[in-house]
Amino acid sequence: MSVLEQINPATLTIDANVRAEAQLDKAFLSSVKEHGVIQPVVAHRIEDGTVHVLYGQRRTLAAVENNLDTIPVYVVDSLTEADRLAKQIVENDQRRELTDNDRAEAFHQLSLLGVSATQIARKTGAKKTVVDAALKVRSDDTATAFLAAGMTLDMAAVIEEFAGDTEAIEKLEAAAKQAPQSFDHTAQRLRDDRKREAAIAAAKAEAEAAGLAIIEDSAFTHYDYKGPIADITDLRTATGERLTAEDANAAYVRSTYSGVATAYVNTDWKAAGLTKPGAPRAGKMTEEEKAERRTVIENNKAWDAAEVVRIEFVKGLLKAKTAPKNALRFVVQAMASHSYTVAKGLNDESDFAAELLTGKATETRFGGSRELVKIASRPTARHETNILAMVLAGFEKGTYRQSWRDGGASTKFYLTQLATWGYNLSDVERLITHPAPKVAPEAAPEEAPAPEDAPEDGTSEPDTEQADTEDIYPADEAEEAEAFEDIREMEEGMIAEEYAAAE
Repeated sequence: MSVLEQINPATLTIDANVRAEAQLDKAFLSSVKEHGVIQPVVAHRIEDGTVHVLYGQRRTLAAVENNLDTIPVYVVDSLTEADRLAKQIVENDQRRELTDNDRAEAFHQLSLLGVSATQIARKTGAKKTVVDAALKVRSDDTATAFLAAGMTLDMAAVIEEFAGDTEAIEKLEAAAKQAPQSFDHTAQRLRDDRKREAAIAAAKAEAEAAGLAIIEDSAFTHYDYKGPIADITDLRTATGERLTAEDANAAYVRSTYSGVATAYVNTDWKAAGLTKPGAPRAGKMTEEEKAERRTVIENNKAWDAAEVVRIEFVKGLLKAKTAPKNALRFVVQAMASHSYTVAKGLNDESDFAAELLTGKATETRFGGSRELVKIASRPTARHETNILAMVLAGFEKGTYRQSWRDGGASTKFYLTQLATWGYNLSDVERLITHPAPKVAPEAAPEEAPAPEDAPEDGTSEPDTEQADTEDIYPADEAEEAEAFEDIREMEEGMIAEEYAAAE
């Protein structure tokens, strides 16, 4: 039951409201001053006689600001606090979209009243994942402050993820302000770094538990090192026998492309009576070579992080109700110009294609093939999206850690298309899509030889049988495939050498 009353707005009580700011802009204040409050405020009267506003905070405050004597108020039966907040969220969203900060504060208030995240989502119509993220953000003061300052809920949730890590939060804050399109890449790189550091710490703890000393200096891995430390794989006993991990007295733990590797070493192999076959290493790396090695390592790490973000973007792309714009054209162009890569996607990467479509990795061999058959056979099958997933699987699996340096035409074609569909390329990926121009060395001018059969008028005719097609068609796919396989075979050795040589 409700009763319409004319009440002095200054006497109304405004309880905790879901809006962090009332947002009384000049246009709204002017409208209330000229026309008054047209739509009644909704309120309820409690036992002590005071009237508390349920809906209409902005109208009430605007009326007080304009010194209005009375405004129309619907006085209704008292509602529970939880229902009041939930209905207020819905009403405010319909009138003017709430900010992420407003919504997070409202969810927080509801949770303090004992309402579960599931119930909050049901009452307000929000997704439970959004509610969970908002409550996590509100549990951390730093993340809450960033959210209140205008950072999106998704970004603030990442800040909460790195709670307590001052250095990481500073990098995230800088990315949000200076390059928000790269925020996801920065976050993933930080996750990778944290995961790598945790794995290294665990491996060191395991080595120490086995009674081994931990070596932090990687100098012994350099080819010009002549000190007392050596990997046991390079050592032999006095009688020429190989050593095992049990013969080591120390360990060196490092991060590699495939994870964390532990090198078992002897810290003074000559004193231990061991031998080190092979010619001594000689020559030192130049500063330029050291800088190049550091660049390789940094770009490799950046590529690892970008790969995670890129795959998540592709999965999101394929989840949409309709295929992205010009998807069929991309597929046709891919089949025409990069047939080897497409064939790999259709034949060898069916598991990954199924993962892109379902978001779940298959646990058994050929499980992806069976899953693709199920997907394609459904009455509601999205054929354009399904074939796009198979083609994208081929391109994504055709990339590798060194792609930033020698990815080729197919990788550039792939990344350029993803950027067209809204993917934010990381700096390391832009090395492929926007490579630095190559400066050709200047050559001394040479006198062109006269044509063998020049026309009588002295002019030469163009060779029409061998037109230059390099700007029209990409490199031969078979050659590209062979080169790709060769690089794959050499990659493990290359990465091991890179990490060993760079500090």
